[in-house]
Amino acid sequence: MNDSQKGEDMTTPYYKQHWIEIDTARLSVYESLLRYEPRMEPLLAPLELQAGLSVLDVGSGPGSTTRELGRRVGPTGKVVGVDINAEFVARAGAKALEAGLPQVSFQQADFPPLPFDSGTFDRVLCKNVLEYVDSAQQTIQDIARVTQPGGVIALIDSDWEMLALDVSDEALHDRVLAAITTTAMREPRIGRKLRRLCTLAQLQDIRVQIFASPDVKGHAMRMLENNWYQYACDSGKVTQAEADAWREDVRLRLKNEEYCFCLPQFVVSARKAV
Repeated sequence: MNDSQKGEDMTTPYYKQHWIEIDTARLSVYESLLRYEPRMEPLLAPLELQAGLSVLDVGSGPGSTTRELGRRVGPTGKVVGVDINAEFVARAGAKALEAGLPQVSFQQADFPPLPFDSGTFDRVLCKNVLEYVDSAQQTIQDIARVTQPGGVIALIDSDWEMLALDVSDEALHDRVLAAITTTAMREPRIGRKLRRLCTLAQLQDIRVQIFASPDVKGHAMRMLENNWYQYACDSGKVTQAEADAWREDVRLRLKNEEYCFCLPQFVVSARKAV
């Protein structure tokens, strides 16, 4: 990425552009990192999924979780994944067909607004997306719009001030993390704001949970040493040498079995008024 494409110099902000254009290496990282696993069950439980429901997955990415939603609603249900990235949409659609899930489809779109009629879906999931959109408030209001009266919405996102990563040079880590969050995210504190934004969207039965899954085995390393490192370099807010030193320290922590990382997830569920 050249200097004219970085940060605030881009016509499209970096926090959005880095999801519109994803190189092959990052696509591979996301295919692995964003794969649905049984340990994620508490994140989906608030949706109260059952056969025959219509479900929207906002920011569906590689589509692994979307396919899981499709399995749960069965052939009488319908699941639509919507994402800003064309390659995600194409790959996810092909994998849904390969998996024998014709009830699952994908659509490319920037949002808000979402490209659906009001009251289209029984359930809406939005996972790790609202930190990147132009307006989280408008997006949640539009999610409420496309939800049927009485339908359930589940919003899942991080709060980056709760991130924990054991490092040798904490001052350097703080600078690198600040460079990442102020460049690659529109709203790094979105987790704590979800409840209030649901209230503003006039949603009811709002429930807040926080799930933390500490990583001591290096499951997040591909994200740290590839995506986050690149964000830091692209930011222009730390030097290449500082980014290199941060990455090598994290790698050394993992090698010496001293690595510990955790980014808690806020899970906020709500119901649209009847």
